[in-house]
Amino acid sequence: MAQKIKVWDGAVRFFHWAMVMLVAGLWYSGSEGYIALHQLLAYSLASLLIARVGWGIWGSQTARFSQFAASPQAAIKYLGNTRPVAGHNPASSYMIFTLLSLLLLQIISGLATFDNSYMSDGPLVAALPARWVDLASAIHSLNIDIILALVAVHIGFALWHSWRHDNVIKTLITGNSKISDAPQPRLRNSWSFFVMLAVLLLVMYYWQGRALLALL
Repeated sequence: MAQKIKVWDGAVRFFHWAMVMLVAGLWYSGSEGYIALHQLLAYSLASLLIARVGWGIWGSQTARFSQFAASPQAAIKYLGNTRPVAGHNPASSYMIFTLLSLLLLQIISGLATFDNSYMSDGPLVAALPARWVDLASAIHSLNIDIILALVAVHIGFALWHSWRHDNVIKTLITGNSKISDAPQPRLRNSWSFFVMLAVLLLVMYYWQGRALLALL
């Protein structure tokens, strides 16, 4: 019999929906040329991603990378027999790792990007050779299209899974799920995640944010 259990802690849920809003804001601000806003959102996303990496190491059981990393065989086997699980399923774990890696690449390449259209330099441009800046700019431009395509696939699979099995979108809002014969995962209080995020945001603000806010 299915029982309601707490699957996601506050840190994971906050990270997921904050990331959705930041990526949407980054795409829009970059497309419309709001460069100061774009860079502020990028530093916010960088802080969020670093905090999530930390939470993936010492956080709750379902948040830890070591708990939901799966072999290719396990992912293929799961796709042949999809079912509700307490946390990330073996197939979605590959999407999670891929998106996190590409978002980190987008942030890093953005730090070394020069935009001819808006005459905007990333903070690392002056310290790097021109060929590296050109490469970073090319990666930054191409990588966002890859990210958006994968996000669309991720959303499609989440909607399909919610329709056929359990409502994973609702679970990422409430944190609760009904799963048969699943033990309650060990969840940690999320305070250390939010403290780390706040510290990172303050560091980013004092590094670049004050100058950018003056341009808004």
